[in-house]
Amino acid sequence: MRTQLFAGLVCLLLVCTSPVALGIESGPPAQGSADHDRSIAVQYTLDREPNKTGRVRVTATIERPRHVTGLSVRTPGEATVLQADGLQSDGDRWRVSGDTERARLTYTVPVGLSTTFGQRTADTHNWTLLARQEVSLRARWRWHVGPRPTWNESLALAPGQSGVAGRTAAYIGPHETETRTVDGDRITLIVPAASDLRPDSAAVLDAISHAKRVSTAGRDHDHIRVFVAPNELAPGGYTPSNGASDVIVNAGEPVRSPVNVWVHEYRHTRQTLETTPAMDWLSEGSADYHTAALTYSTGGIDADQFHERVTTERHETADLTQPDTWAGPGAQYHKGTRVVAAIDAHLRQATDGTRTFEAVLDRLTRHDDRITLALFAETVSAVAGDELNAFVRQAVTGTAPSVPVEVLTDRDLRRSGAADTTGRRTNFAPSGDSSATTATTAGDGPRRVVDTTRPVTDRHGEWTVLGTLGLLSLLLVRRQRL
Repeated sequence: MRTQLFAGLVCLLLVCTSPVALGIESGPPAQGSADHDRSIAVQYTLDREPNKTGRVRVTATIERPRHVTGLSVRTPGEATVLQADGLQSDGDRWRVSGDTERARLTYTVPVGLSTTFGQRTADTHNWTLLARQEVSLRARWRWHVGPRPTWNESLALAPGQSGVAGRTAAYIGPHETETRTVDGDRITLIVPAASDLRPDSAAVLDAISHAKRVSTAGRDHDHIRVFVAPNELAPGGYTPSNGASDVIVNAGEPVRSPVNVWVHEYRHTRQTLETTPAMDWLSEGSADYHTAALTYSTGGIDADQFHERVTTERHETADLTQPDTWAGPGAQYHKGTRVVAAIDAHLRQATDGTRTFEAVLDRLTRHDDRITLALFAETVSAVAGDELNAFVRQAVTGTAPSVPVEVLTDRDLRRSGAADTTGRRTNFAPSGDSSATTATTAGDGPRRVVDTTRPVTDRHGEWTVLGTLGLLSLLLVRRQRL
């Protein structure tokens, strides 16, 4: 009888302390559950303010999953809150009230993102072009046991507004769109009526389509949106977030150029690398090199133009791992391009053209760790099948190496898209017209833009309680057996 009593007590304790009984989600949702079950979804609905040029109205709708126990947000700088539903003010933050699952916050914010080379976005009497980071909230949250919730942001236009909303950028105003389908995926060119698109739209879509077909490393999106910035905004291009599917390129940028900004920004949409500060140059250096190579492979530039670009002597002595020591901000573009070109040539020589620098990027993209110089050199060596550690380190930190351009021009550069089949920030591209005299800086935007602060989890404490009660149950059983 005593044995049955203790057994019953044990079962009761186990049931009462189970995650289900405590209302704690004990693991990932069952297979087939929608992603939104595990994420905090926030949609920013954008509305122009005709009587307040320079600002837009934003309605942020926040969907909180049941296992998120606490959530607070902070508005962008200079925001004016107009209305809050399901949120309470708490200093400089707004907290989602009680068990509210859907909350709304309406506010106005200024639009006019500027970088080193000028203004990238604007709100005018006739049109608005903005980047998501200008309107997005910053959030903190707590959640019960289970998968860490993600912060899933999207943009939408208010009813009656004409325009296009992407994932990280949006345009409102008179415009035309042209879409190209490539291998079942779409590339949409959004051309404002206020812009004078200097290259032919077909040429722009041709260039990006080619880059998409032959690029293999990184994320391949099923829909790329290219927002053409009116000519009055800064020249060059801008990618609001690396690895995301939206880019902004000034309407005056040429296609037949070694620094084809349309292709450069497309390459950023594929980049999901997480680098240490010492390797931040890799994002721009690789994008610029592949821009020149891809443009050359389509006949957009000739061999002399390609040669001049990849053998540039600008910033050739810069230590790319020490940006604070650079003589100018363009080292990552100029020396970075030359370093990548030299490594690509070495890889082609070592593998008879079967592997290229694209294979290095492909491998690095698969790493969960942030990319260091050591990991970079190790990966280059692995792809080459030869020890190139000393060469890579010297190329990056010392004087730029020579580039055997004949290795690159004698081969079909369309093979630069060949990936290694052996078993993831904000970026700016200077205008081709200004690249000879000016260059970008890291100040053109934070590289790994974090829209939310790191959330706080309380699951450690919950599992401590469960573990203690479970251990107590086991001790009771053992004692009874003795």
